Amino acid sequence: MTILTTTGRQWIADKLRETVVAGVTQRFVAWGTGGATAEAIGNTALATPAAEARTSGTITSPSAALHRTVGTITSATGQTISEVGLFDASTAGVMMIRAVFVGIPLLSGDSIAFTLDLSIT
Repeated sequence: MTILTTTGRQWIADKLRETVVAGVTQRFVAWGTGGATAEAIGNTALATPAAEARTSGTITSPSAALHRTVGTITSATGQTISEVGLFDASTAGVMMIRAVFVGIPLLSGDSIAFTLDLSIT
């Protein structure tokens, strides 16, 4: 399941009121190892972020009511990734959505391509 966080909801409302700085988008993808911690609407960060930097994803809009971000992260070490988040900045910033999943074991140099969809329906 993917959760639209409280801070993500506030970010959307602020964007509609034009109080978010122009050009700031939800495009930064981060991953972590904290999938044992369930998603919650109050999440403001990943439970256990991994050391790799966030990646700047590609934003597309396959339909009028869908915000899609695609981003690939490459593992620097052997680790098991089990959560992903979408942010509005390369560090810190607002986490729009968070999702946990069954852990994916990676070796150094392995990558995961994430497709994160936010549907407004």
